[in-house]
This record gives sequence, C-alpha cells and structure tokens, in this order.
Amino acid sequence: MEDESHIIDRTKLEDLLKQRFFYDQAFSIYQGVAGLFDFGPMGCAMKANLLTAWRHFFVLEEQMLEVDSCMLTPEIVLKLVCLTYIV
Repeated sequence: MEDESHIIDRTKLEDLLKQRFFYDQAFSIYQGVAGLFDFGPMGCAMKANLLTAWRHFFVLEEQMLEVDSCMLTPEIVLKLVCLTYIV
C-alpha cells in the first residue's frame, strides 16, 4: 500500500510548473500548437542539465555517437514507417 503523503497530483504539478514558467504550450496565447512547448529560464536550465547528464553517460561513458536531427517529421514519413513495421 502506498503512503498517501508521497502521491503527487499531476494536474497540480503541471499547473505549478506552468505558473512558474518552467514550460508552456508553444504559441499558447494563440490557442497553442499541440505537441510543441516553450521553456522558460528554469525550464531551459533543467533541460540543459538533463542533456549534460545524458551526454555524460551515453557519449562519454558508453562511447556512443551523438546525432542531432530535425524535431518535426512530415506525415508521409510516419505513414511509411508505420507501413514498414506493420508488414
């Protein structure tokens, strides 16, 4: 049985992070764009720290190569990938 003092209300946490501008939906003043986010100063710092830790482990310790590519993917690519794995 879980200790109820350690249960986190996701909605309250998300509201707090948005109020403190860790992140928010991109273009939120224009009804937003699904799946895209803007990071505030503390969100940028947190993201940078996570990337540094990730790079330290995977690139330096595991000797993997890092690749940076486009974040947005055309719909046709996703359809072709789905067809490849379904067949």
